[in-house]
Amino acid sequence: MALSTRDFRKIIEIIDVIYSVPDPNAMFRAVCEKLQKFIGIYSGIFVPADPKTGAMLPGGQEVFHISEGVVTLYVKHYATLDPLHPPYNNWCNKHLSIAARNTELVPEKDLLRTEFACDFLIPHANVFYILASTIGVQGDIVGLAGFHRQKQAGDFSDREKKIMNLLLPHMAKAIQNWSLMNRFHQSKDTDGVIAIGKDGSPFCMNRTAKQLLKGRPVESIPDPGMSPNPVFFKSKSGTYRVRSLPLGKDRKGKVVLLERYPPENRLQPKFADFKLSRRESDMAMFVVQGYSNREIAERSFICEQTVKDHLHAIFEKLEVRSRGELTAKVLGLRTGQLPL
Repeated sequence: MALSTRDFRKIIEIIDVIYSVPDPNAMFRAVCEKLQKFIGIYSGIFVPADPKTGAMLPGGQEVFHISEGVVTLYVKHYATLDPLHPPYNNWCNKHLSIAARNTELVPEKDLLRTEFACDFLIPHANVFYILASTIGVQGDIVGLAGFHRQKQAGDFSDREKKIMNLLLPHMAKAIQNWSLMNRFHQSKDTDGVIAIGKDGSPFCMNRTAKQLLKGRPVESIPDPGMSPNPVFFKSKSGTYRVRSLPLGKDRKGKVVLLERYPPENRLQPKFADFKLSRRESDMAMFVVQGYSNREIAERSFICEQTVKDHLHAIFEKLEVRSRGELTAKVLGLRTGQLPL
């Protein structure tokens, strides 16, 4: 079903709300209030995700027209019975910011017979139909959004699903902007930061960004925009994950963040499994992130020969013969099958 001019006007109105409310939880409540009148949702819940790991953070959720007691009951017992919950169905995690009806994943007649519906949804949550999505942008999962409707109100229509699919990427982007702004103020020297004006020209960049570009134009860095997938920038010193957030009141400028890939939080558990010492882990981290022996020596305040000695010990422990084999083993890839 095609959306009407009135539908698009309401969508634009809600998008304005999404970007005008700076706090993610307050934004979610404001959006739910609009959706209650627009498409007739009964309740809603937003569960944020850890910005580093993408894991959901129960306890930090924001609810609309749902009691905390119902949420606690769900988390303690019924989450494992939810047909939308992994491992029963991983659809939402594979389709960022695209909503799914619970009746699309489990036929309504079958859903009505489940313990989840009979013992929780209808008697406790006072709803039956669910429209849910794992929301994310630029490859970052920011949380899980669920919108609910009572049994007597009927299921969400294709039109209402289209409306949600237009709104969800903007909700994800607004939440990511908030998270990136916090990270921007805490950015490390190893992260590149570039401020770009509304005319597209950079007016400020830190030392790391200058070293990565080495005279190349800023336009050579791909723009992640509203893409649900991660975007990368490759330089001679390694691969960097690209993220961006709007800059200025008119939102026409932007800040570009370049984060070394793979991130340290992904690699450290691997090194612990390989039983590397702290110093060896640091050396292996630099190798996987693309640094040369000279660059490792400079960053570690040691000579290049000491770096080579450490790498020789690491190669023996991991039973690899080259930097490429080390990287492939740490990242769980076949030899030579490096990312990107």
